[in-house]
This record gives sequence, C-alpha cells and structure tokens, in this order.
Amino acid sequence: MKLETLKTFILVVLIGISLLLTFGMWNYQPSIESLKDPTPEDISLNGSEESIQSLIEPKQIIFHQASMHYGFDSPLEQREFYQDVQDWVLYDFETVKTEENTNHPDGELIFPTPLPMEILDSLFTFNSSNLELPIWSFQRVYLTLDEEANAVMVEFLSIDGRDKAVAFVHDPSHYEQLQAYMNEQELREYTLFDEGGTDIYLPEGPIHLSRQTRSFSRINPNDLVEVLFSDPSVVRQSNYTNRGTTYFTDSSQMSVTRDEARMEFISPGANNEYQEGLYAEDLLNKSIDDINAHEGWTDEYKLMDIFINENLIRYQMYYQGYPVFSTLTTIEQEWGQRLIQYKRPLFRSNDLLNEITVELPSSGAIVDYVREHYNPDNIMDIQIGYQLNYDKDDNLIVFEPNWYIQQQNQENYYWTPVNPYDEEFTLKGGD
Repeated sequence: MKLETLKTFILVVLIGISLLLTFGMWNYQPSIESLKDPTPEDISLNGSEESIQSLIEPKQIIFHQASMHYGFDSPLEQREFYQDVQDWVLYDFETVKTEENTNHPDGELIFPTPLPMEILDSLFTFNSSNLELPIWSFQRVYLTLDEEANAVMVEFLSIDGRDKAVAFVHDPSHYEQLQAYMNEQELREYTLFDEGGTDIYLPEGPIHLSRQTRSFSRINPNDLVEVLFSDPSVVRQSNYTNRGTTYFTDSSQMSVTRDEARMEFISPGANNEYQEGLYAEDLLNKSIDDINAHEGWTDEYKLMDIFINENLIRYQMYYQGYPVFSTLTTIEQEWGQRLIQYKRPLFRSNDLLNEITVELPSSGAIVDYVREHYNPDNIMDIQIGYQLNYDKDDNLIVFEPNWYIQQQNQENYYWTPVNPYDEEFTLKGGD
C-alpha cells in the first residue's frame, strides 16, 4: 500500500470517529435538575398555607339578652358560627360619625387586636367589590336584629368610638340563625368585668380542660438558611457553647437558641434601606405570602398584633382554639422593602401521649384575685389559654391550661398566668 493511500485511510477513520463523538455529544442530555442546589421555592417546612381570612378570628363572640350575657362553651363552636358570619352578604355599606354606640346590640364579635378597616373586604362578604373603606381601625363588630325589616344590622365601631360603618344582611335565613342563637339554651352564661381598661366577658360555671403532653419534631435550621439567605453557599456557621447559641451569617444573621426551639433572623442591610410605612393589607399580604412560600404555618396560628408604624406583625400559636402563651409560641416579622426580621419556633407538635382533665378556678375567683392584687385600670383582658412547657431532652411539650391576664405597662402589653390557689405559680410571671 502506498504511503499516500495509507494516510488517506487513516484520515477517513479519524473523521469518522470525530463525527461519531460529535453526534453522541449532541444527543447526550445530562440531568441538570439533579445537579442544581435547592432554591427557596423547593424548601418546605411541611406546614400549611393560610390567608388573611383564616388567620384572623374573634377571640370571643358574645350574645346579649337584657342584662344577661352568653357565649359559646367551645372555641370550635364559636369558630363555626364566625365562619357562617363571614359568608353572610352585607349590603348598603356606609360610614357615619357617631359619638357613641347608642344601640343595644344583640351580639358582638371581639377581635384580639385592632384591625384596619382596609382589610374588611378580606374578612367579610360584600355585595359590592368597589367599597370605599375608611382609614380608622375597629376591634368590635356589633350584630343587631332588625325585626321590622327581618334583617341583621352589622356595625363596625372605630377604636375611639367617633366613627362607625354600617351594613345590613337582608337574607331572612341569617336573621333566623342569629335569633336561634339568641334563644339557644346550650350557650354558656358569661359575666361582665367592666372595671378594667375595656369590657371583659368571663365564662361562668365550672371550667374543665385537658392538660396534654405531645411529642414534637424539630425544624432543621438549614432549611431556613436556604429560605432566608440569598446565597446559602457562603453562609458561615458558628457555635458559641458558652452562650448556647448557633449563628448562621453572611451580611445577614440567623441565630438558633440553646434548646434549638426558636430562631431569629435579622438583615441589617434591609433595616438601613429607605422604608415607607406599609398599608396594613400590604403588610399582611407580604408576611402571609412569605410564610406560605415555605409552608411555615407548622401549627395553628392566628394574628396577634399588627403595628403599622413599625411595619411589624405577630402571630400567636393556638391549641384547640385557645391561645398558647410562651416566648416559644409566636411568629414575628418586620418588613421594609424586603424582610428585615423574622422570629419563629423551630418545632411542631406531633402525637398525643398523655391527657389529664383539670378544673380551672372559677371566673369569680379570678376576678376577686385581680381586684386584690392588681390595679384594675391596667387590666386590658382576662382569658383562658395554654402555657407551653418545652422539654428538649425527652422531645416533649406540655400544654397546661390556665387563666391569663393582660396588663398595660406604659405602651407595652404583656400576659401573666394567674392561679389564685397557687401563689408560687402566680408569681412566676408571663411573657
């Protein structure tokens, strides 16, 4: 074989191999998804998603008959009635000036915190989608039976009592539903305590609730690193054993407490950015959308406080319809152009392990104790709640039912557990 022929043959073979390799590269598609790092959208705390309507509920619904007051025996029964009210269609909405609430309502819905009127159409159903909502806030909604019109008048009274909004429910079935509750013999009688900063209704008679022990599971802080930091790959982890705190930092910082029960995230850069005050609805939507994005409602939570001037919002854990009081049971966020601060628990309750029924002191005993030991002018609320006890070593949480009082200290409000029959317990204080 001539040399030139051999060279030509080798060249043809090499070209053929090159074509085969090129064809193989064109047709090979590696699994890019498997090589990607998880994005915030991929991270979930395996909780639920919520809305303004599901996160805001009255703390009490009270019915009035002459000088008597009645309420639901169970928070779950109260929730069912409130959900019915949310579906009532309200007509003829208008706002008027008033010096005081001159009507004698048949029922009232009392919310745990003042609510801005701008979210009203997110809570209730109106016949019109073009409402002109005022800028003041309300905390109580009054229901009055209008016998002549066979309708229900609904009033939203401003916090200062100088304004109110009025609407009407014209459906006769809802009129009859409210009337039936007025005549319901199974409602519990309530007593009025009007010596504090606001009217407070307390249930009469024996009160039995269960003290429950449950297991819990932990939320991995690394999941929140993926959610909260723009580039999780550069986040440094530092452990300070003498202080019992773990820190995750880049330009922002997330700290995890000694017992791994709670975390706090803060972004100093966001705090230094220009901030405009957010409308209440915008603040709620920002916060809810953010927590929904990682399914962060890992137990039942309800809106506790909303501070428009500070762009701050706080949610309270609830258990079996009652608030749970502890430094470990609130979700809190502060917003500017983006998230500035985020505090939340790092656990979720699981299986029921033990249950014991306990009888709480009567409302009369609580009122007597408050009169003797507290300045009634500083008492803003009295209600039943659960105290949470967290046992890291045994992976247990205990929900302990008890009475709580809310006091005002200058501009701050705080809750204290009260048991007239246990002085040592009472002096422990609250959150």
